[in-house]
Parts: sequence; C-alpha cells; structure tokens
Amino acid sequence: MKNNKLKQLLSKWQLLIVGVIGIVLAVIIYNVSTSRAALLENDVRVEENSDLTYYLDISYDGKDDEIVMSSDTATAKVNSDYIYIEDKLPEGLTFKEFISSPDGSIGAVQQGDTSKSCIGYVVDGVAGLKYDEATRMVSFKIKSLQAGCKISVGLVTTTPKLGTKKRIDFYNTATARENSFSAQSNTVHAFIGKEESTLYKVEYQYSGEIPENAPDLPTTSSYPGGQSVTVSNNPTLPGYIFSGWTTADATVENSSFEMPEKNVTFVGRFTKKDTYQVSYTIEGDKPENYIVPDTKSYGADEDVNVDSLAIGEIVNGYKFLGWEAQDIDLSEGIFTMPSKNVEIVGRFELVKYKVTYQFQGTVLPPDAASLLPAEKEYVPGTTVQREQDPQAVGYKFLGWYKSETFEMPENDVVILGEWMQEQGVFAPTITKEITNPKASYQKGEKVNFQITVTNTADFAIKDVIVQETIDKATFIAGDGYKLLNNTYAQIESIAPNSSVIIYAEYIAGDEVIKEISNEAIITGAIAENGYTLDPTKEYKGRADFKVANISLKINKVDEKNQALNGSEFTLYSDSNAKDIISKGLRFDGLAPGVTYYLKETKAPTGYVLLSEILPVTIANDGTISITDYEITTESGIGTVTITNKAINVLPNTGGPGNVPYIVIGLLIIIISVVSILFYVRKGKRKNAKDKK
Repeated sequence: MKNNKLKQLLSKWQLLIVGVIGIVLAVIIYNVSTSRAALLENDVRVEENSDLTYYLDISYDGKDDEIVMSSDTATAKVNSDYIYIEDKLPEGLTFKEFISSPDGSIGAVQQGDTSKSCIGYVVDGVAGLKYDEATRMVSFKIKSLQAGCKISVGLVTTTPKLGTKKRIDFYNTATARENSFSAQSNTVHAFIGKEESTLYKVEYQYSGEIPENAPDLPTTSSYPGGQSVTVSNNPTLPGYIFSGWTTADATVENSSFEMPEKNVTFVGRFTKKDTYQVSYTIEGDKPENYIVPDTKSYGADEDVNVDSLAIGEIVNGYKFLGWEAQDIDLSEGIFTMPSKNVEIVGRFELVKYKVTYQFQGTVLPPDAASLLPAEKEYVPGTTVQREQDPQAVGYKFLGWYKSETFEMPENDVVILGEWMQEQGVFAPTITKEITNPKASYQKGEKVNFQITVTNTADFAIKDVIVQETIDKATFIAGDGYKLLNNTYAQIESIAPNSSVIIYAEYIAGDEVIKEISNEAIITGAIAENGYTLDPTKEYKGRADFKVANISLKINKVDEKNQALNGSEFTLYSDSNAKDIISKGLRFDGLAPGVTYYLKETKAPTGYVLLSEILPVTIANDGTISITDYEITTESGIGTVTITNKAINVLPNTGGPGNVPYIVIGLLIIIISVVSILFYVRKGKRKNAKDKK
C-alpha cells in the first residue's frame, strides 16, 4: 500500500471484521492516541476537545453476494465496479483531516497479507476523499477493487467540549454501495462525559414481510435527552423499494432530531418489485472447477452487472470467448434489466499453441518445403515428440535444433533445422574445463566453464552448434560465437586447425551435497565443401564439480547447560593451528572430505579456556563429526554443544588454579603488618629516649 501511515497501522494490528454482508464490507475502527499505538475498544469514554480517529476498512468479496472464489488467503479474478462509500459523522464531532500519503494515492492490499499490494484504488487518491460540512458526510469512490483485497482510509475528528451537557454519545456506521447492492459496517461507539447517565434508546425495525436477504438493521444506540441524533441511512436491496425510516416518537427534520427523554423507535418497510431472473450457462466444454455464476433476480430497469470474466482470459487452460444474450448488448459489462428473464450464454475453447518447422541456411534440397513436417497444435504442459529427420538424396540433414521431447510452453514454437551436401566427414573436438576450480561451491556461487571447440580439419567448418545439457547451466555472451538461447550457442565459422572458446556458467543451489557432471555437446556443424560431421563419433566435453552447503554452529554453555556469551573459536586448516580460516561461533562453506581444526581462542569471563584443538571431520556425504562430541544436523548445518568450566578458586588436578595469586596476596599482607609493627616500636624507643 502506498499510503505509508495506513501501511504502518495495518502492519501492527489485525482489524476486526464482523462478517461479510452482501458484496462489500466497511469496517470502522478508531483510536484517539496521538501516537496511534493502540486501537480503542468499543463503547469507550474519550476526552472532550481531543482527536478521535476513525479507520474505514473496505473489503471486497466479488460481484455476487454469495461469491465463493475469494477469501482472506486467495484472490479471485473478480474486480468491482465503482463502490461508493459514505460515512456520516455523528453530531458533535468536528471533521479535522484525512490521513494522507506523501504521493497522494491510496492502494489496496490482500486481506490475508497486508504486505502485498492488490488491484484497486481510491478514485483520485487522497484528493478524492471528500467531506461535506453541510451534510457532515465523508464520501469517496473505489474502483476495480479485486476480490480478496481491501483498502483502508483514515479520518481525524475532534470531539466537542461538554459545556453544560453531562454527556454526549457518538455512534458511527458507514455504508457501501455497488450498483443496487449495499452493505453496512459494524458500529463503533464512544462518548464524552459521565459514564453513569440516563440514556434513551434509538431502535430500528422492519415492518411487514421482511425479505430473506434484507440488510441488517442499524445498530441500536443510546443517547442522553437533548442530544442531536442523525437518522440512519435507508437500506437498499435489489428487487425491493424501501419506504424510509419513520417514527412517532420524535420530530425529524433534515434527517436528524433532538433526542427526547424516552426511547425512539423507527420503522421501515420493504415493498417487493416484480422481479426477473438473470441466469448463466456455459455451452460446450468448460475449465475444470469453473463455477458458473449464480442466478440472480432483478427488478425492471435496475442495473445488472455481467460477470466480470473477460474475453480472452485463460482459466485452467481454456480461453474465454465471451458472454452473449439475445437482444441485449453486453459489451459494456452492464445492462438495464428488461421486463423478462435473461439467459446469458458463455463459451470456452481449449488453449493450444503451434509447433512449426523451418529450414535455415542456403544449402537446401530440391523441393525442401515439401520435406517440412506438418504444423501441429498442442495444449500447454503436454509432452511434444519432435518429428523425425527428413531425408533427401545427395544431402545430409544436420538435425533439428530442439530436444527430441519437450514440454509445450504457453507460446508458439518454431523448430529450426539445416542441410548440407554429402562429400566426406570431419570430426571436431570439444573439451570443457572449470576456470575457477574449488573443492565445492556454495549456494549462489558461480562455476565458470571454458568450452574449447577445435576444428581438426584442413578446411573451415561453420554453423557449429553447441548445447549445454543440464539445468542451471547457461552460456555467456563472448567473442567468436552467438547465443541462440541460454543453452544453445552457434559458432559461425572455425578456421582450419583452429579453436573457438565458448564461456558458460552454473549457479550453485542450496543442495547440502550434490555431485554434478556437466556436459557440453556439439549437435551440428557443416562445411562448404560438402563434408559432413562424422556420425560415428561423440562430441562431448565434460566437467565435474560438487555443490556443498555445509556449516558448523557452536552452542556454548556452562556446566549447568546455561548459554554463555563472550566465547570465540577459530577454525584452522592445519593441525598446528597456524592457517586461520575464520573466527566466530558459526563457520559456513565447509568442504566435504576435508578435516578442519577448531580451537577456542577466547573464553567467557570467569571460565576456563579449552586447551585442546578439536579435529572437525567433514565426510563426503556432508556429515560432520568431532571426537567425543555429539553433532545434530539439519539442512546441512551441524550444531555442537561445547561446555566451559568455571575458574576454580583452589587448585585442581589440571593445574595451579589461582594459587599464585593467593600466595602473592598473603605476602603483601605479611609485609604490610611487619612494616607497621617496625614503625610502632621505633616510635616507642624514641619517646623513651626523649623522657630520659
């Protein structure tokens, strides 16, 4: 979401959604904290003359109120038309501002993961957020909101001063409408003033026959006598006319009234229109798991939105051809309901792509076009068997530049082949070597290859095609050749008894241990003198290497198995502990088949430094072992727990301990005492002489 403030809010709190009503849902939440560190609970007392912030969270669940294609974690390919949002501020609140973003836009996010952006936006961004002071109405429009996604809009209000009043209550409910469908948000309540006050209820009721899918009644609210109260908006329901809210308990003017000192009940009634059905059918084949839109009822002259599946959209390998209805234009995606039932018919066709063959080069047999295999169509994902090589007298077909079998992609494929006249044979050589050899390679490291193709003939050869044969191995652009794609390279010409070098690379993956043999092969070459590539020989260059992602992690504890900090280990390549590899408590990039040497070079304060050097053996399968220590391994990471002993005050069998320090201390104390006694006695003798 581009709105930084809203994105920050949504990343900290889960918004309360009380249920999907119809097609859209507006949820109001609010807080009054200047730092917006926590959302207020419902029915809370707030301060007078303070900021009260509301957040409207608008979620979309498809064009049909019973859509099954969307959820908090899955997004359906259904997008809204215009959704009109209205939120009439409670009487007494003063509108202050909208919460705006730096770039003036408000985007959508997925309901289940607000870190991911979604299709949908507020029309005109923050500039499209409107407040009408005369009607106290906040309003804005949302366009193309994708099912399973939501948009949040924040607005700041200021609470009034109580003055002579003891309490003022604020109930806020927003409404959303898409065409004839409407939905109502949850209601939030806050108040200023005394908690213990006499309040009177405002209730809403339906009278007469109530439609099964009638919108929920407005929430019952309570107010002190004398407070100005706004009447709830009229609900809308396709196929029905609503009478409006009426009451005999209060005098309503301009959709508001002064609360009397008694309960007020509003009554409204739905009157059913004559309705007609809009149904959908699919003629012919349809994609697996495709759900035909539900049949819906509409009154005459009501707007009907056609299901949003677009012409040309691919659904599980089928292309949608469009919707049609007799005597009705569906091109705009909306039509006016006539006074009759409407059947909308859709059609799909299975998506297929073409495989065609072409010859390249100037050497062609007579009537070469007649030797081309026929064009065929395939469904993406199916296995395609390449056609056999054609034959022509006096000519040799050098092969199709495509694997014998391949998986059909979601696009057309052109397979190229080449001819030459038969005369004699030639046999180039190919070698492959690694230019940055290592014992093993870690994830993300490149293995660089140099492929040398040598022309052993005393005449030039051309159109030499070289192929990389394993996944993740790709050619790199260089001099003397061109790339046909990532795995095919073409050397236009090699002089007699000369060589051309082709460069390739392989990026190591996250395998713990993997031995890899990488071959480059010559799949075709020609000569202008009519000589052909010797078919009795193999033209392969191979380089072997190993991918390894092995690490050692040290868990440092005391004798009570409590974690210790301040330890440092050094890993060496030699048993004499001279050649340092790295320091720390984790060592990555260890090679299989190698023995390392581990030594503690810094002990935690108050603990004995380990004196021994520990051989760390890495087996060829990546297993790590240290004599007398248990290693636990997961995903190539071996963890060893090493214990430090606390420093002893008294000597132990392993050494002098702290004895030298104790002896020195005692000597200092003895010398100090002797010195004091000496000076005391000397002073007494002097005093005796003075008296004589």
